[in-house]
Amino acid sequence: MSARKPRAPWRIFAGLMPENRAIALVASHCDIVERLEVVPPSAQVRGVWIRAIERQLSKRGRLDVYRDYFPDDQYSALGFYPLADCLVRLASAGAIIASPARVHEGMSIIMRGNAEAFMDTLLGRVMLRVLSRDPVKLFEQGIAARRQSCTYGRWELRQVRERELEIVQLDEYCWIESALAGAAAGTFASCGLVGEVHTKLVDRFNGSIFLRW
Repeated sequence: MSARKPRAPWRIFAGLMPENRAIALVASHCDIVERLEVVPPSAQVRGVWIRAIERQLSKRGRLDVYRDYFPDDQYSALGFYPLADCLVRLASAGAIIASPARVHEGMSIIMRGNAEAFMDTLLGRVMLRVLSRDPVKLFEQGIAARRQSCTYGRWELRQVRERELEIVQLDEYCWIESALAGAAAGTFASCGLVGEVHTKLVDRFNGSIFLRW
């Protein structure tokens, strides 16, 4: 009698969660399972971040596919929810917009779109008008806003030289090299600045995003 083939780790883990189909969609293409295993229960984000993901899907005509994975979602904008919920939804949305194999590209697109969409709101336009000539202060405001909407990790802004900034990210469980780099690029582009964005990781959960213009 042949030995039973062990189940893939994502199947064991995903079977415990109602979003198991969404996890299965991306588990072979990113480290979602490993991240969910180490995210502390105290790590939470406001629902506005999850709703922003939904808006990007709606904008691209893919919200119905996403709803097939998360039919019962009802997140309020200001309420706090487990970061794990957001990570699963961001990764699956990235796969839906791009493809499972290009999930990181999809997450970058979503987060860049979120940043650009915020800058197009009334508050964003006011901030942009006041701060667009001073990227340091603009990103300082962005980091301050993060402190009001996330209960975990820490970001620090450093000015490397006159036209280069470093955003240091500590204990950050979202994907720095793709999702968060996309958000930084979207904010950067909203200022009308021509430059480059790149990341340098210490490990998966600690690193820096550099912005040059």
